[in-house]
Amino acid sequence: MTERERAGRIRWLALPQPTAFESAGGMWEPDRVRVIAASRGLRREAERLEPELRACGIAAAGGAPDPVIRLRLSALADRVDGDESFTIEVADDVVVTAASAAGAFRATRQLLHNLRAQGAVPRGRVRSVPAVAERGLHLDAGRKHYPAAWIIEQLRAAADIGVNVFQWHFSENEGFRLESKAFPEIVSAVRISRAEAAEIVEAARDLHIGLIPSLDMPGHLRHALSAHPELRLPKAAGLDTGHALDITREDPVRFALALIDDMTPVFPHSTRWNLGGDEFVDFDRIAEYPALAAAAVERYGADGTGFDLLTAFVNRVAAHLRERGFEARAWNDGLLRSTAERLDPEVVLTWWTNWNAHMRPVADAVTAGHRLVNVNDALFYYVLGENAGYRYPTAERIWEADWHPGLFSALWGPEGQSTVRQELTRPYPALLLGAMFAVWSDLPDAQTPADVADGIRGPLRAMAERAWNAGSALSMEEFAALDAAIGEPPVVERASAQPKRDETW
Repeated sequence: MTERERAGRIRWLALPQPTAFESAGGMWEPDRVRVIAASRGLRREAERLEPELRACGIAAAGGAPDPVIRLRLSALADRVDGDESFTIEVADDVVVTAASAAGAFRATRQLLHNLRAQGAVPRGRVRSVPAVAERGLHLDAGRKHYPAAWIIEQLRAAADIGVNVFQWHFSENEGFRLESKAFPEIVSAVRISRAEAAEIVEAARDLHIGLIPSLDMPGHLRHALSAHPELRLPKAAGLDTGHALDITREDPVRFALALIDDMTPVFPHSTRWNLGGDEFVDFDRIAEYPALAAAAVERYGADGTGFDLLTAFVNRVAAHLRERGFEARAWNDGLLRSTAERLDPEVVLTWWTNWNAHMRPVADAVTAGHRLVNVNDALFYYVLGENAGYRYPTAERIWEADWHPGLFSALWGPEGQSTVRQELTRPYPALLLGAMFAVWSDLPDAQTPADVADGIRGPLRAMAERAWNAGSALSMEEFAALDAAIGEPPVVERASAQPKRDETW
């Protein structure tokens, strides 16, 4: 028994922690390694891993006697869509068996974490299956410009700890920061070009991160509508409409659909789209907008409301997206509040809050059959400048809340925030797709991009750990120590040479 074993210090040091680890004793500490992809679909992962091992001080193998890391797909891999589960067997050689290339990628991150944290990998067997399919990062790049290189670096850091979704929010009241071919007049001077966007898209794809465009409508359009004031919702006494599309008329709705069509070529690999639907108007005073009130009565009768019009708009945009191959998503706050119109049950609800007593509870979404992504604003809203009463998230608060993917923001009552929990317990229903951490750039000058990267690192890693494992067996102190030990992934240039031919096909 080695000194490390006698001291009881053999631990699997990786984030997220695997579902199970059975130690066989001892450590795998090679000086040289060969990486072999046992199937064509894993060649990129082998190509990627070799220079990453070099960055950890492990040289390329010279011949057959040297240790091997073998990447292979499980027998059922061709029957599984998006399965990230994997096993790792560490003996004299290492065998990674995954259900997909994404699973192999997650597994190789685990090996690299151990090498970065302790210079070796514990011998034994690891098995890991994510508790939820999605672990996401949302970035408000509409209010604030983030350079393309910075975004790609955040994708690398996020993928390193198991984040597999990036929601790119490129339009806001304060800016439209993605080049438009059809509507150049609405685009901010400082923006991401189509060429830069292509680099971001390909980086996400290479890192097994699903990219979700986020183009908020019919609210949050002040910047775009400043170039087209004729498309705004008509003024209402004492109420702001400068940000709101006039959903009572056909021309503004067609503009919204045309804007989507202009942006879809930017995202050739995406299958999901967040259309917004939130904060369209002051929902507590929705009856005070004359244009909405008149159109609702005309379309639905005396009991019609602006919520019916909003729901009809969301349904129409969702159908438009579906025709183009996208699953539609929307924020929850203004939805499930209509009476004449029923929200399309295929719309996924990104559930961020229940701060207002009139917002419908999570239970209503479950009853209606909507799939859900938990974007708990009490814990995962990183709002620049801590605007609107938000505090920057911390890993400590996430641990104190004992958060897991089924724990949503609490219900508020008319007298302020209540103590009513909203929780889906384990085993989770299939409707719960996952969770997301959100960066909102409300006060864009409050932090630099470098400040944002530093600020989100700990809480994003905390979310990733607890989302993968439906909680965590780690204490806060253990998590913090592990986070520090793993550090950041080194920058490794993608190999330009062709990878070695796989042993088997």
